[in-house]
Parts: sequence; structure tokens; C-alpha cells
Amino acid sequence: MHPRRVVLFTALIFFLVGLVFVRFGGEMDSPALSAGFVVAMALPSYGALVRWLGAKRGLLILLLFSLLPLVVEGFAVATGFPYGGFEYAGTLGEPLFGLVPWTVAFAYLPLLLGSVTLASRLAGTAWRRFVSATALLTVAIDLVIDPAAVHAGFWIWESPGLYYGIPAVNFAGWALTGALYAALFHAAVRDRFAAGEPVPLAVAASLLLILAFWSGYLLREGLLLPVAVGLALIGLLLYACTRDAGAPPTRGSGSEGAPSPPRAPQRR
Repeated sequence: MHPRRVVLFTALIFFLVGLVFVRFGGEMDSPALSAGFVVAMALPSYGALVRWLGAKRGLLILLLFSLLPLVVEGFAVATGFPYGGFEYAGTLGEPLFGLVPWTVAFAYLPLLLGSVTLASRLAGTAWRRFVSATALLTVAIDLVIDPAAVHAGFWIWESPGLYYGIPAVNFAGWALTGALYAALFHAAVRDRFAAGEPVPLAVAASLLLILAFWSGYLLREGLLLPVAVGLALIGLLLYACTRDAGAPPTRGSGSEGAPSPPRAPQRR
């Protein structure tokens, strides 16, 4: 079976698991089980990124964007900036320095990798459009993830907001950090983008699995607006899959948006 079909079939299985089987409040609250699940869902995108960029650069990017969210999340728990006041419930693994579960290093990065993949293919690789699109996509993803995580009891907000108990400042924080991480990612792969090469679709595999799982869970729990956003994002991923994987996306002006040079004619 083609690898893309394997991922799509697995996403369907994850959706059904979230819809039918997952119950939080019992054995699913085991930190070891939750941590293993978080790590396992991250691995497909990690492997795809390393295959695209090579071991050295791929692993360095994975390390950078694993550590940065830990630092930012720890600062946010301690100060309330940039996401607002919240605390973890202790079901996602042992907290580092008493602030953030170590699994955050694996939980956020697949969301970012999926966002940069979609942004590079749907908005282009020119810096401004890429950063803006990535920031918007990360916020859209959090419109799905945060209601599910709060409902499952993974973290608690000090001052709940109108959107399923989530304050508006949280989404502003996601836009800010999403833009920052996108700018750093753009700098790290600037040579690939300058050559007209978008992020491979396989790098978004983990995001597809995560969205499928939580959309199923949210549907069963009756949180319909996050379900709609989750299905819309899945639709964007599927739309990207239907496009010619070898065709460069629309790009803006500037050297990073220059088209790839034409191929030389083949001799018979």
C-alpha cells in the first residue's frame, strides 16, 4: 500500500478510536500511557523531516523546536505570558522544574510542522506570507486542541474564557509564538525555500493523526465548533495531498519566491 494511503487509513482509525473508545478520567489518565501516546504520534513527522533535510540539520531543528516550547510554556506557567494563567494537571508526564511536563517537547512540535507544511504549500514560501499563514494555522489548530485538552483535564485555566473555557489571550499567544517559530523555521530551511521546494507533505503526517484523533473525541463529547475546525483543517491537508506534490506553490516576489529553473530537455 502507498505510504500516503497508510497515513490516511491510520488517521481514520485514530478518528474512530477517539470517537468510540477513549475515555478520560480512568486508566487513560496514566501519565505513562499519555506520554507514550504523545511521543508515538510525533514520530511520523520527525522521521519525514529528517529524511527531507538530512540527519544533522533535521535533528538540530527537532532539538531547537522541542526545547523552545518547553522554555516558553514554562515561562507562561510561571508568569501568565503569553498564553494567560494556567497550570498542568499532571497527567501528561513528570513536570520539569515543577512547571511543564516533559511531553510538551513532543506535543507542540508536530502541530508546528504540520502548520509550516500547509503554509509552504498553500500560501507560498515568501517570508511574510509564510510566517503569517503559519501563525494563523497554529491558532486554528489550537481552536481544536485546547478545548479537547481542557475537556480531558490535561490543564486548567485560572480565568476561563468564552470559548469552551479558554481565554482569548491564549489564542493571541499562539499567534505570537507561531509567528516566531515560523520565522526561525524559515531561516533554517531558507535554501530549500529559495530553490522553490515546499515542505514535504509527509512532514504533516503527525498533525493529520492528531487532528483525526481529537476530532473524533470532540464529536463524541458534543463540542461541535472545535470539530468543525478540526474537519476543516483535515480537509486542507487532504486538499494539499491532491495537488501535484512536485509543483511549487504560489510564491511572492523576492529571491525566496523565485521559480525553479527549467529542466534541460532530455535527449532521446
